[in-house]
Amino acid sequence: MSLLEARGLTCRFGPKEAVKGLDLSLSEGELVGLIGPDGAGKTTTFRMLVGLQKPSGGQLIRNLDRVGISYVPQTFSLPPELTVAETLQFQAGLFGLRDPGPRIQRLLESVDLAPFRDRASGALSGGMKQKLSLCAALLTEPRLLLLDEPTTGVDPVSRREFWELLHTVHDEGVAILFSSPYMDEAEYAHRMLLMHEGWVLQEGDLASFRQSLPGLVIRLVSTRRREAQKAVAALDPLDLFAEGEIIRARFAAQDPASLLARLAALPGVEQARLSEPTVEDVFLYALANAGGGHG
Repeated sequence: MSLLEARGLTCRFGPKEAVKGLDLSLSEGELVGLIGPDGAGKTTTFRMLVGLQKPSGGQLIRNLDRVGISYVPQTFSLPPELTVAETLQFQAGLFGLRDPGPRIQRLLESVDLAPFRDRASGALSGGMKQKLSLCAALLTEPRLLLLDEPTTGVDPVSRREFWELLHTVHDEGVAILFSSPYMDEAEYAHRMLLMHEGWVLQEGDLASFRQSLPGLVIRLVSTRRREAQKAVAALDPLDLFAEGEIIRARFAAQDPASLLARLAALPGVEQARLSEPTVEDVFLYALANAGGGHG
């Protein structure tokens, strides 16, 4: 069953068009990601979906009542002066929930916040604040949970713990739409939309993304990255980017063994091997082929 559907959704702020003709359908049990850098239009999309921002155009259909959808914004928005327990009691009161005590306790125990129930919300760590925000969002037992960049600014261990919690929530039947600038988090989604400057460049799952990417992706290791990157670039790759000691390059289809031998012999290259395309590889390809508009 469809929970929410957007057709040609747009949003303008003066001359700036933040979201451009977005099509999105969310059904029960889905785990969907909006993936893209800052300025892609992710937060504006979320604000339109939950009714905090009026669309400039398009159609939005919500098959949910007010408590059927919960939204966790990117920035911590709960009262910092209230304790953890008081915060959830306050949130429960806003929705008119009766006898919320047992549910609050179960939620706190599920995210390991029960020992901190008397701590001021504003004194929590970044990861603990996100857990509290998740508890507040789950108080009403929503059918759809919207999370805007839930792990931005959170340390790697807390990020992993938070995703374990989200998978548990999803396993309990809650549909989830999340946004993230982290390409590695995209792989948690059953389906993802790659966004850039208001456009959806591409939509699909990881398997279909990998099949759609032409050529061979090679992962190279080098402690002399500048030298190696220059040598690889001379072989005319379709895409090339580097981070730390890792260089990723995509080449037009050819004999893999011959290509790997040529790359391994380049100055500065210590290792070269075939690699499965990542979401980042697909995003760069989609961006390069967007032609200044949308894909």
